[in-house]
Order: sequence, then C-alpha cells, then structure tokens
Amino acid sequence: MNERTETAHAALLDAIVEALDVPLPSIAEADEQLYYRLLERRALAVRIIVQINRTVTQDPRVAADAIRTRTAEEPVTYTPFQDVKDGGVR
Repeated sequence: MNERTETAHAALLDAIVEALDVPLPSIAEADEQLYYRLLERRALAVRIIVQINRTVTQDPRVAADAIRTRTAEEPVTYTPFQDVKDGGVR
C-alpha cells in the first residue's frame, strides 16, 4: 500500500469515527430517544456507504466524503449530557 492509499483509508476511518462519535444525551427521555435514533441513522448510513463503496468505486476518499456529507445532514438536535463536575447545571 502506498502513502496516498494509506492516507485515503485513514481519512475514511476518521470520517467513520466522527459520524459515530455523538455526545451522550441528557437524562430526559426525549433526548435519549433522539440520541438513539441519530446513532442508528448514522450507523446505517456508514454501513451502506462503505458497502456501496466496496462494490462500486472502491475509493475510500469518495466514501469518506459521502459519510461526512451525510453526517452534516444529521446534526445533533438533542440536549447533550453535562456533568456537574464539568460545569454543567443540575
């Protein structure tokens, strides 16, 4: 594997981590439901994009760009958890 290919695969892995690294929700039930729905939608999108990429383009840069675009379309809309020790409000 050459350096360009390694960089492209690293970018794909970074995009996957960024897509699935969502903040924990507050303890409100509605926030927890939104959190799980968001995580589920993002995980499904990552799986589909990677699967299609493996069979069609086989270019990790294309998959990374697609994952980042899809992640931006699915922002965090719930209230994240804030620990009182970290300055959060009770």
